[in-house]
Amino acid sequence: MKRFLLPLVLLFPLSAVAHDIFHTRRSMECMKQRECTAGVNELTPEEKPEEVKIILENLKEMGVKVYSAIPQYFIDEYRGLYFSDKNSLFLNSRYTKDDESLLKVLRHEGWHAAQDCMAGTVANSDLATILSHDKIPSHIIDETFLRYGPHDPTVFRIEREAVWAMYEPNMTIKALEACNSDVPMWETYFPPKRTWSYLYHNGYIK
Repeated sequence: MKRFLLPLVLLFPLSAVAHDIFHTRRSMECMKQRECTAGVNELTPEEKPEEVKIILENLKEMGVKVYSAIPQYFIDEYRGLYFSDKNSLFLNSRYTKDDESLLKVLRHEGWHAAQDCMAGTVANSDLATILSHDKIPSHIIDETFLRYGPHDPTVFRIEREAVWAMYEPNMTIKALEACNSDVPMWETYFPPKRTWSYLYHNGYIK
């Protein structure tokens, strides 16, 4: 680790990179707050696959910023992060080196942005499920258990949709386009019971 950190510190000013907190939740928070910016660059659509370009266009229309960041800001094997309270999305550059890998991570995190929209508006910090549980394939449910475990039902409900979207071409695009349409997203995707209840109690559905 020491042999790796030394050249990184020489490349980036100490004021910009809190190298002593790399690979921790503190480093992810530092990146989220835009206090750690060295090695974090806004992702642009140039020379990207068409699906990536369309996802980025829709996220931009929603007001969501998308960044590529060095792996040191992420804990464990986090491939990406969507912060609903900041409307910002960070992709771990370790897992986006080729077009296919980039597309999978962007689909996944882009789906979380759509879930933010499904929770009434991207102006709040909530996420809501978009799909009924019976629509999600069993092998996706199994993979989600392996990835995230069964311990937090809320995380499981949110993540199983994003795991599915990761593999399905244009699935994330359709959800983001529904968010950017002239009608509320829940009129395009009939909300699952929990989401319907959330929308009703928060005044989005009369």
